[in-house]
Amino acid sequence: MANGDPITAARFSITIDGYEIAAFSELQGITTEVKPVEHLESSDKEVILKKLPGKTEPATVVLKRGKSDHMALWAWHESVLNGDIINARKSCSLVMYGPDGKPVARYHLEHAWPSKLEIGALKAGSSEVLMETVTIVSERIQRVSA
Repeated sequence: MANGDPITAARFSITIDGYEIAAFSELQGITTEVKPVEHLESSDKEVILKKLPGKTEPATVVLKRGKSDHMALWAWHESVLNGDIINARKSCSLVMYGPDGKPVARYHLEHAWPSKLEIGALKAGSSEVLMETVTIVSERIQRVSA
């Protein structure tokens, strides 16, 4: 990939302690946000309203995949459901893989935990794939490599 080329990815994964706990076919988004705060400055001549960086919102990552029989993602979410917040908050990596199977981007998430796990609708006898969507909240997210 040449410098500045758009990233394309064929697969995404969440890795904890070097172990891939889940692979995904879709990254629905990574959101980071800093709320602006208003600040008034005045001088002899005028009053100026400025907007400055304020409260940082937790980063969120939303991933989607075909539901599988692997239990690691559910077990992680279940620790949150059971109120085990200390053990549920983990540092992990989101890795994006290109069509050739090589990583094209990596993000480090500190104190991350799955805040929402959604299993989509499915009709009996259907040939559709049952889809699972997870929202992961993180205190801090950092792009660490290409």
